[in-house]
Amino acid sequence: MKKAQFTKGLTIALPDEIYLKIKTITDERKLSMGEWMRVAAEKALNEDEYCKCLDGGHDHE
Repeated sequence: MKKAQFTKGLTIALPDEIYLKIKTITDERKLSMGEWMRVAAEKALNEDEYCKCLDGGHDHE
């Protein structure tokens, strides 16, 4: 029996501009948005970017 690789779900809300940028990239590269988000999260954590995010996100308004 195959073991599930990803077992924790996460739902996020994104501003339209960011969503559309991610959608364009994933459509062009034929990847799922979930895969793109996993890679982006892993890269940010590996680059110690998470420390800079502890105060919250950017105001995109």
